Order: sequence, then C-alpha cells, then structure tokens
Amino acid sequence: MKSYETLSGNTPLIRIDYRLDGRPGAVYAKLESYNLSGSIKDRVAARIISRAEESGKLTPGQSIVEVTSGNTGIAFAALGALTGHPVHIFMPERMSRERRQLLELYGAQLHLVSDAEGGFEGALRLARLAAGELGAFQPLQFDNEENVLAHYHTTGAELLAALPDVKAFAAGVGTGGTLMGVARRLKPQGALIAALEPDAAPLLSGGNVTGPHKIEGIGDDFIPSIVDRSLIDTVLQVNDDDAVLMAARLAKELGLGVGISSGANLLGAIELTRRGAGPAATVFADDNKKYLTTALAHPAPAREGFLSPRVELLGLQRVSA
Repeated sequence: MKSYETLSGNTPLIRIDYRLDGRPGAVYAKLESYNLSGSIKDRVAARIISRAEESGKLTPGQSIVEVTSGNTGIAFAALGALTGHPVHIFMPERMSRERRQLLELYGAQLHLVSDAEGGFEGALRLARLAAGELGAFQPLQFDNEENVLAHYHTTGAELLAALPDVKAFAAGVGTGGTLMGVARRLKPQGALIAALEPDAAPLLSGGNVTGPHKIEGIGDDFIPSIVDRSLIDTVLQVNDDDAVLMAARLAKELGLGVGISSGANLLGAIELTRRGAGPAATVFADDNKKYLTTALAHPAPAREGFLSPRVELLGLQRVSA
C-alpha cells in the first residue's frame, strides 16, 4: 500500500437518533469529510492512482485527465499535487463555485463545459480529445472497476466491521462506485440495497428525463457502466428541495455540516428504516463547505409530500473510529 492510500478511509461511523411521525428510530452514517481532500472520492482516487502506477499505466509526471461533477476532481487534484501528476478536470459549468475554486487551489487545470456543449456527455467527449493530445492517463471513474473495488475493500468493509448487523444501505448514484462496492460487501450478509436518485432525473426508475437538479454528485445524465442493476433491490426518488432541507437541518440542529447529497442519503436511510429494513446505513459523502453559494444556503420552504418535516432530529453519537 502506498503511503498516500493511508490518508483516506477509516472514517467515523455515527448514529443519528430521530423520531418520524412520533416514532423513534436510528440510522448510521460514515463521515467521509474526514478524508484527505474532504470527500468519499479520496478513497477512489487513491486506489486508481496507486494501481495505475503499479501497472505502469500512469508513469512519473504523466498528466491525469478526468470528468467529474466535483468531488472526484478535487480528490485527483489533491493527490496529483502530492504524487507529481498534473491534473486536468472537465466539469459541467453548473457545478458550485466552491468546487471550481478548490480545484484551482489544488493546482488543477479546470475546463468548464456548458449545457450547450453537451453538459456531462460533452465533458466526456472533450476529455477524451484532451487526453489524446496530452498523452494523459484517464481514470474513467464511470467505467473503472477500481472505483467499485475501492469501496468494497474500504467503505463496505469498514461499515460491516463497525456494524455487523447492518440490514440495509442507501446511497445516491453518481458514478455508482459507492453503492456497488458496498453492495458487494453487504449483499452476502442479506442486506437490502437502495439506490437513490433525484426525482427530477429518474433514470434508474426507467424515466428518460435528465433535467437540472440541486443534488450535486448524483444523477449525472446517464447510468454508468459500473452500475450492476442486479445488486439493487429498490430505487428511491428524492426531491432535491427535501434533500436540501434535510442537509440544512443537520447543520442547524445537530451541528453536522454535510452536503446536499448527504441530506438525500439520510432521507433514503430513514425511509428504509420506516419500511422495516433497519438497521440502515449510508454515507455522508462530504461536508457543507462546497455549497455556500448553492441552494443549501437558502433552502426552499417545505412542501406537501416532503419527508424531512416529519423527522425530529434528536441527536448523534460516534459509534466507531
């Protein structure tokens, strides 16, 4: 194991106690902001760089070109700086200003792609062209089995060790690496696996809508090739304003700063528990500092059908690590 691989993983597991419609419950979450650059994607970037260096696919000083909605790019930028690899990131321009600034602070070359240029699909196309011109290494996180294995060997293994009786896991699908890796680890134990997606972009549910939404990091206009539908027991749709409200409440009521996707993940884990599938676990992929100029700073009012207003947050405690 390379030394930089020890800079991610073994993140704290916490239990959040709540009441839903007056009934007590609890769910568990891994706090992934404790990783090197502040997100769960450090696990993936460290494994991909390490394996590529070992195999010779990534040579000393070679550039890295990747497409990302933010966190993966930040992770590669940080590790690229540490390991001596220049990093070029292609990203839809609709991502938060904080993500862009962090990428530049870590020294990455940032290439923003407009919706008119094709959004995420356009970013993939332009990244391929740039990689060819630069002779760069492409991690290809949406298609790379190492993405899944990173979570199988770390996230899933850590969760199972700390919570042996876990019966359900919920997570949003961006690349699908987290959900697939954890699912491979937990399914043999009989755990139920739920994929979350924005209700504005219900691709996993069979819809063909890929409209804009507020949950950065999931629902990226297409279903990645590493997503194995046979590992998914159910798909839950989450309203993005409901996810924003839940994330905002975690900060204001429990002092826990998390991103919008973490609000969605918590709602998914609570819903699984409501259905009797607990103990349920999830991941809080990052903290709230990348979202200061997003909807998280100004949550929309609760509406009928939202789950978050029915949840009374009671407290949290650290379980492990």
